[in-house]
Amino acid sequence: MQNMKRSETTEQIVLFDWAKRTESILPELALIYHVPNEGKRTNGGILKAAGLKSGVPDICLPVAKNGFHGLYIELKFGKNKATKAQEEYMAMLETQRYKTAVCYGAEEAREEILAYLSEPGRMPKKACINAPWIAGKCDGIKLPSRMFGREECRGCRYYNPGRDEKAMNKQLAAVPGEYAKGIKQTIIDLSCGIGFAKRTLEETLETTNRDLTTLVREQYLTVEQSAAVLTIAMKAYETGRKERE
Repeated sequence: MQNMKRSETTEQIVLFDWAKRTESILPELALIYHVPNEGKRTNGGILKAAGLKSGVPDICLPVAKNGFHGLYIELKFGKNKATKAQEEYMAMLETQRYKTAVCYGAEEAREEILAYLSEPGRMPKKACINAPWIAGKCDGIKLPSRMFGREECRGCRYYNPGRDEKAMNKQLAAVPGEYAKGIKQTIIDLSCGIGFAKRTLEETLETTNRDLTTLVREQYLTVEQSAAVLTIAMKAYETGRKERE
């Protein structure tokens, strides 16, 4: 690579090297492949008879996402532009509900791939791959307080909650869904310096304490579980108060 002049070929090598290194985070990238349809060959006639076609895009990611069956990329470099045959082939692919793109360089192709793999309402894949990953688990994109991950991360199967979040989830496991969700969100908001509407952080913390007491009375929580959640809430309150300063 060091002795090769930068070209479409070197950009493609860089792109596939990135894809290989990122497979552990985005397993879908294991399916990406190059379609070697370009270049002059001495046996071109035989290859055409065997199925070689002009205009087929360079790269295919056969992963269905967001209404598309897959992604095709024509990779260019410098002043090179898509040929008429390539434009026509990509237009036919689009009628079959494939996403197509012409990208200039490996970086632009990476951006296109990450945007394609991202899902509405979820953390963009570009942000995901920049989060800390260990053994196939992600620490998530943290909120300003860093006690908890963002909402989009909390619903991800790869998300690895922090210590406080794990403890809170464990203690509230037996609480009915909506009640547990409300208490969790209140504590998460507290950690970011956000209280109930028109209420101070202190008033929000006191309300959380009363809610926990009610759950103990209704036997959804033990006194020990309630105390453990309240301890996390108090830590969130202190963290949130510092966020506001």
